[in-house]
Amino acid sequence: MENQKILFIEHDRIRTYQAGVLSEGSSREFKELPSGAIVPLSLLNTHTIKLSDRLSDDELRIQVEIRMFEEGNLNSDEEYTIDFIRHRIAADESILVEVFALSHTKANEYFADSLSKCGAIDQITPGFMIYHSLYPLLSAKNDLFIYWGDEEAYAAIYQEGRYIAHRSIETLASIAVETGLDLPKLKSFLHSKGLIEENYSPEELNKYILLQERIAKNIERIVHTINHKRGLFGLSGVDNCYLDFEGESIPGLESIFNAYGVNDIRVSALKREECSPADLHDVLCSDYFLTPKEKTLNLSPYPRKAPWYNRESGKFLGLIGGALLIVLLSSLYIGWMISSEETRQNELTARLETLKKETSQLSATLKQNNARLHEQQTKSKAIQEEIALYHTAEETAALIHDMHAARQQFLLDTTSELGHYRLGAMLMEQNGSKEMSLLVVSDYRKRDDIAKLMSGLYARGYQNVETHEIRLDNNNTTYNSLVKVTR
Repeated sequence: MENQKILFIEHDRIRTYQAGVLSEGSSREFKELPSGAIVPLSLLNTHTIKLSDRLSDDELRIQVEIRMFEEGNLNSDEEYTIDFIRHRIAADESILVEVFALSHTKANEYFADSLSKCGAIDQITPGFMIYHSLYPLLSAKNDLFIYWGDEEAYAAIYQEGRYIAHRSIETLASIAVETGLDLPKLKSFLHSKGLIEENYSPEELNKYILLQERIAKNIERIVHTINHKRGLFGLSGVDNCYLDFEGESIPGLESIFNAYGVNDIRVSALKREECSPADLHDVLCSDYFLTPKEKTLNLSPYPRKAPWYNRESGKFLGLIGGALLIVLLSSLYIGWMISSEETRQNELTARLETLKKETSQLSATLKQNNARLHEQQTKSKAIQEEIALYHTAEETAALIHDMHAARQQFLLDTTSELGHYRLGAMLMEQNGSKEMSLLVVSDYRKRDDIAKLMSGLYARGYQNVETHEIRLDNNNTTYNSLVKVTR
């Protein structure tokens, strides 16, 4: 992992990251290196729902998308990338699903400059997920991470190394406005004087009171979230509080936690010796994108395109190229045979001329035989050409028949499943013999049949069946679902 290099994208700025060092990258690196970006919480629609833990992954994803459009304040006229985190609930057979949706319109505006340089973003995730990469460097306990940045701030709760909750808090820019301090002065006060009254001069006491009030309100929000998660996750308390605050702590912060009933908490600062304080958070984000993960929250609508030879068009071109190569080799072979026959004919002619000189009696007979030989060679050549053309046509016809049969079977399978659940389709569009897009229409009361349709297609051996868009039309009585099926 230390030798790997990635792109870290921060809004409109792209930098390379390797072995703890952020640096400016080249245009070639922008196109080739894997990339990760942090999305602000303000751009996300979030919603939490409770579902049965017996749902399959496909059923769970369908339920999450439907519930998100129904309850998550999503605009049906916009496209979204939706992903979720599944949480186990203590002493319950249900799961708590934390759902995140990123509007493509907002993402396009926010990442416009970066996309013009790199073209793709492999992973987009909110900032509170990055602290997963700190384990096992940290002991897996009940930990609270607080990030205080100029334009983004939040708290993240991790239970035994696993993320369970987050809470947005006031940014430093907002606190600066409320306290009447400029940002550099505010950071200086928090780093050096903190929340200890004795550290402030009489002239600064008013600023201390305002600052303590703002910090306490934010700690109160965090403690409220901690208390809410106690029953859901069996959270016994918080052992450590790690500040992601330019490598510095805030003196006296423990006393604020104590005032709200969180006792014996250890507050310490996250640090990285090899990077500057201003780059600390960006380095932590980059480490997260480098850390191998089985499954992670990814809201990127900009996946990297596969190499041309792995696409359907590339495979088709390869097939055509192979056929042309066979034709070319066949032509060269036939030409070689013709040349060989011509050489042999010349040798026979020379021999006949010699024999003519040696004996006049056989001259007439040899002339007749030569004419017959030439005629047979011409016929043989014509027959060989016809045979080669027939084989080529036969192979091409078989290929076209197989492709037609596959497309026809694809259509029969789909219409059969639609008929089985009495579903209608406003659109059936095939892309070759491997892909089909269906715009399925379902009565609101039979919306579950869309999931059954997808399960039926899986049962018929199709590799992937997924919904790309679900709309509720006709006064909330009809579902229109765009289903994409892949062989």
